[in-house]
Amino acid sequence: MFRYKSFLEARLADVLNIKGEGELTDQIRKIKDMKFEFEKNLVKLITLNKRLNGKKMQFKIEWNDSVSHDLVKRISNRTSFRSVSEFNDFFKKFINKIFPDMVGKELHTGRYGFYSVEYNITLIIDFDINKYNKGNYEIRVVTILPGRIAKNIIDFIDINESFAIFDI
Repeated sequence: MFRYKSFLEARLADVLNIKGEGELTDQIRKIKDMKFEFEKNLVKLITLNKRLNGKKMQFKIEWNDSVSHDLVKRISNRTSFRSVSEFNDFFKKFINKIFPDMVGKELHTGRYGFYSVEYNITLIIDFDINKYNKGNYEIRVVTILPGRIAKNIIDFIDINESFAIFDI
């Protein structure tokens, strides 16, 4: 029996068939055939591009990463990123799209599903506005999911990125 859900979670690289010759097809084939690189750790501190009251803001990131919930392996299996470094670059830019502009408006205390339109992934993130207002800038990343799905969240927030992570 065909498992439709598995097809929905397929990455472009899993179904991509490259035909032709030339430099561009060689580059695309090289990117497609790359294996995920686990060489780095997930980022733990992010300095925001925008300032709050003239002060730099640094977010402490807590990852739900354990033996039973290997977040790096989930990033490898559920996204099109090819390394932890590439994901970290995406994540830093992603967080800069959210903070501080959405705090107190779209974002309050609780668990949210942040959907990346460009990468078709959902980051489930916990946030406490009371700690934020006291100058304790931290978030907890619960998990990463393929597509726009989540359970037990306050709301989905779609983030339409206008940045590129790498050049082809």
